[in-house]
Amino acid sequence: MYLEETLILLIQILIFILIGIVAGNGAVYVFNKLPAKWLCDYGEEPNEALLSRDRQRLNSHPWKALFSMFFVVVGIKLGVEDIYFALPALVTMWTLLIISIADYKYMIIPDQFIALLAITTFGYVPYYETYIDPIRGALLGGGCMLLIAVVGKLIFKKEALGFGDVKLFTVIGLLVGFYGVLNILFATSMLSCVVYGIKILRKKIKRGDTEPLGPYIAITTTLYLLFSDLYLFF
Repeated sequence: MYLEETLILLIQILIFILIGIVAGNGAVYVFNKLPAKWLCDYGEEPNEALLSRDRQRLNSHPWKALFSMFFVVVGIKLGVEDIYFALPALVTMWTLLIISIADYKYMIIPDQFIALLAITTFGYVPYYETYIDPIRGALLGGGCMLLIAVVGKLIFKKEALGFGDVKLFTVIGLLVGFYGVLNILFATSMLSCVVYGIKILRKKIKRGDTEPLGPYIAITTTLYLLFSDLYLFF
């Protein structure tokens, strides 16, 4: 029995190593092959840099190797703990990676990847405490971000938060439920404020400059999926 369990574990590890390599390399490949229109805001046309086929949007080196190592380690960790949770979680993290790169480089969160993230919701259904919980999570996540966007625009007289962030947090609420999105909202606020403050102190940016929020959302959501038992602020 012990030998059989060990063999099954080794097979699972090998499978997740393969999945990790494919996911890491695939993230760079897919991002470089995205239609240019997906990386533009509504009504905008792609510029020459986006349309150019002579250069990569994201360099293969070192990102393919780094992303592959990340997904291998994460896949093995989650696969050993719960293989049924690992599969939707890896798809979620992969999608969040693409979203964070797009937001960081082009200040855009493609709707197509928001839709893909929403589809992964079905993989979390067995883990919901109640079927109303993801609805409450979506209302909390989307509602809070929409309120921040509206209030920010009234105060600063310019767009303080993109509608892509509102849609992203709505879907994250569906994924992790009410208390999950509450934790992620709190952690994202803290992380983005700390990094923003450091950048100001180091004179990397000026007060009032707009920073993409997508990468912070991706980081805190990924950490929540990996360490939710240690991630409870409430």
